[in-house]
Amino acid sequence: MNQFDGTLIAGRYEIREHIATGGMASVFKTWDHRVERIVAMKVLRSLDKNDLRAVERFRREARAAAALTHPNAVTIYDFVEEMGQYFLVMEYIHGPTLKQLIAQRRQLQAQEVLEIAAQVCAVLQVAHVRGFIHRDIKPQNIMLARGAGSIGVGILGGGRGASSDLYSLGVVMFEMLTGRPPFVGPTAVSIAMQHASTNPPPLRQFNANVPPAAEEIVMRVLEKEPEDRFHSAAEMQEALRQCARELSAQSPPGSMALRKYPGGTNGQDPGIPPARGPYSS
Repeated sequence: MNQFDGTLIAGRYEIREHIATGGMASVFKTWDHRVERIVAMKVLRSLDKNDLRAVERFRREARAAAALTHPNAVTIYDFVEEMGQYFLVMEYIHGPTLKQLIAQRRQLQAQEVLEIAAQVCAVLQVAHVRGFIHRDIKPQNIMLARGAGSIGVGILGGGRGASSDLYSLGVVMFEMLTGRPPFVGPTAVSIAMQHASTNPPPLRQFNANVPPAAEEIVMRVLEKEPEDRFHSAAEMQEALRQCARELSAQSPPGSMALRKYPGGTNGQDPGIPPARGPYSS
């Protein structure tokens, strides 16, 4: 049991169940008594609440996310300051994280990977145009919404340097296709040093079934120099869509491009994604 179980926030939000914990916040399944629906409530961790920089970042995240309107972005409902704590109320997503899907399946099909990445690019493009960058694109922060084959990512933070988001998405694609990240090591510092100075290994070293065209996209976005990567999320999305079209044309008649996601998410119509996004950061 956690300190917030059963707590009523702002006279309407009843915290019921812990969902996830990230670097700066925890997320809880919460009942909104006013409109009678389940929402997700993100709570700045107690150990950080007196850190003014952490608080300001949390507020900035709330403003940035609330200003973003896109089918793949999580909907922000409310921001509450109460009892010396800070609460961000958002849409509750019925579905697993991409990290959970990778853990179950280990390696995803190329068409699935291209579709997920394209949907992430779609929302990143909107965010980058507004001057916001996510800063934490990773499988744990990509939700697979149940019931409509949708994938989504929330936008946190703001600023410039959008090329870093695309690099992070390349790391996610590498993990989706191979079941492991491009770099591993005993410490976070050793992994960071590899990202800075070491070229990633070929994807087909770990998965011989990765199409060369998909590998080419991943390797391009993982280039060390930002100018050697895609110049925008829109450009990357178009490359992903074109690659998906080429792979579909090569598929035998009657073959399915996407497999059924666990928990009822079925990728039958990947071209029309409804919204969704992450809980932890």
